[in-house]
Amino acid sequence: MNCAVHNWYKFTAGFSYKLIDLIVDGMGERPKCIYEPFAGCGTTLVAAQEKSIESVGNESQKFMCNVINAKLNWNIDRKICDKYMGHILNYINEHKTTNHIDGEYNKLLVSLYDAATLKDLYLLRDFIKKIRREKYRLFFELALSQTLHKSALCPIAVPYICRNKKRTNSGDACNKFQATVCQMLNDLDTMPHKHRFARVYNADSRKKNQAILAGSCDLCITSPPYLNNLDYGEVSKVPSHFFGITNDWHDITEKVRHNLVTAATTHYNDSDFNLENFKKTEFAVNNRQIMSQLEDLFEQIKKNASSRSGKKSFHIMMMHYFEDMYYVLKEMRRILKDGSPAYLILGDSAPYGVYVQTTQILGEIAESVGFSEYSISKIRTRGTKWKNLTYRHNMELSENILEIR
Repeated sequence: MNCAVHNWYKFTAGFSYKLIDLIVDGMGERPKCIYEPFAGCGTTLVAAQEKSIESVGNESQKFMCNVINAKLNWNIDRKICDKYMGHILNYINEHKTTNHIDGEYNKLLVSLYDAATLKDLYLLRDFIKKIRREKYRLFFELALSQTLHKSALCPIAVPYICRNKKRTNSGDACNKFQATVCQMLNDLDTMPHKHRFARVYNADSRKKNQAILAGSCDLCITSPPYLNNLDYGEVSKVPSHFFGITNDWHDITEKVRHNLVTAATTHYNDSDFNLENFKKTEFAVNNRQIMSQLEDLFEQIKKNASSRSGKKSFHIMMMHYFEDMYYVLKEMRRILKDGSPAYLILGDSAPYGVYVQTTQILGEIAESVGFSEYSISKIRTRGTKWKNLTYRHNMELSENILEIR
């Protein structure tokens, strides 16, 4: 959270770049190219670039893909930025008196900012969109994304908005934007070089990415979605709506959720799921022993759900999750050359009090797609901060590293 470049977009479900350092520094031979199927906010790719190691990643959310690209473009000229900043501030001053047009601003954004702040934010956005040099446009857009968080009336704790709290230092968008740009430029001065070593694709890791050759990577470090009903489709909804990538809940579903690994009950319709048909899928046929275990869990979760007020279909979510991860692991195996290791940061789950050995099951699925072995190392105990909630299970969960080879 306090490290240069890594903290340009704070994401609560991210992980520490120090893990990449630990793994790479502990390898006997320096990796030639690192693969990251869930690039997220770019932690693995940025850490690899700091070490001048080639890396390649997929990120299915367009906004997050832009964030990553901005974090990887280190050859930014301060003098050019100063010129752009001058033009930006002049543009805002010239348009200060223009009237707001009803419907011009996204409804979610209207509820998060006072009128003057929202107008400044949109003026900043409109000028930045006109910048033709992509790396500078992405740089300023990322600075503006941070400003969205810093100037909101209430805290935006990605992916949730804390409506019951008020920020004491909201507003003042222009000054916060300038300060953010200045800090980002200062951060770039601390980088070990100005070269670009990473590629990121706006792509779904469940599908074959033709741009990444088979056997082209010799290490994978990633943190896939956890099986804990966090809606990653909502992770970037404030900036995504603001930049016009999405406009509402329907857009998030159609343009974002369909391209993500199933990790929340908002990703599917219960009525579309049929267990008997699911047993005929490629995943189920190639993992019959695992399917037997999942069917038992399916029935237990379904039974427990019937007595809960929410009655969320975690049993269906679980099936889709493991099927989706099967295809992610299959593509990972294609991209990694023989003998290469992959490290996955994962958490176990207990939907409606039914314990699911997520890490171990994924290790077994990995073997079904061509990995030779797996091992599990526990990082920490998790879930204990919720133990006082009466509706929550009291099961101790863990966060682990799954190593597959």
